[in-house]
Amino acid sequence: MFREIRELISYHKKYGRRFGEHDCKNVFEKFRKDIIPVGFENLKGKRILDLGCGQRFPFALQCVGAGANVTALDLDYVKPDILPLAFLRTVKYNGLKRACKSLLRRLLFDGTYYDSLESVAGKPLRDCCFRINFIVADPHAESYPLPSNSFDLIASNAVIEHVDNVFRFAAEICRLLRRGGGIFYGTIHNFYSLSGGHNLEWAFPDEQPSQKVSPWDHLRDNRFPIWAPLNKLLPEEYQNAFSEHLDILLFEGRDINHDPGGLEGKSFLTPEIAAELTAYPQELLLNRSWCIVAQKN
Repeated sequence: MFREIRELISYHKKYGRRFGEHDCKNVFEKFRKDIIPVGFENLKGKRILDLGCGQRFPFALQCVGAGANVTALDLDYVKPDILPLAFLRTVKYNGLKRACKSLLRRLLFDGTYYDSLESVAGKPLRDCCFRINFIVADPHAESYPLPSNSFDLIASNAVIEHVDNVFRFAAEICRLLRRGGGIFYGTIHNFYSLSGGHNLEWAFPDEQPSQKVSPWDHLRDNRFPIWAPLNKLLPEEYQNAFSEHLDILLFEGRDINHDPGGLEGKSFLTPEIAAELTAYPQELLLNRSWCIVAQKN
């Protein structure tokens, strides 16, 4: 527990302000750009599910700020109640360790994060939380406590790589989307990328490479295992799972800024490391994430 808290404090201290900028410019604005071609020029009045919204739920906040009706679902209790109540409810739903980590993050780093998010967005967003319908449920579960055909759009950012059964996950997405054009938008952190092992030492590989953990340690010696569950699926396995239930409109590699075509960690793929990783195509090793857009007909 203490190791996790120590690493997370260091992580948020180094990158808190940058996270706010990233969650607006790269996550939300690129999402808006990607969904315009599928009929979502305007989010006003749209019913949106942020599936795996995260501790700070920035995507949900920005959707509400754009006029959408938003439900935010997460495994953790993330509703921003007053601190004593939020702490007790987090203990109830997620245990003492999660409650302590959330309390420290909220006290030490959330102010800086939201200042950055609002500055880049150009408008206040924190009060938008009062218009979000928060649901506590496991994003990896086979079903969610939500009615069928409920949403115009479901978005899931960096969640699918943690899902144990992606076929069941895709089936549940299909159940929740409205008939006749409901859209799923997802980003999947590629396990086989340099950062895909989810070691915080490699969060920003090309800008701040680790001096402690060797490149692609999770595919080589795995000397620094992490605690997050990862399904380790290949891109074609994700595509197969979603195509069982939805029509895939887009599936492509993205870089750290959610732009297509960029690679990650090319300078670290030395001939020696490449020789160890010959089982993996270079494209697989150098694509940070996958973006998927799929439709229910």
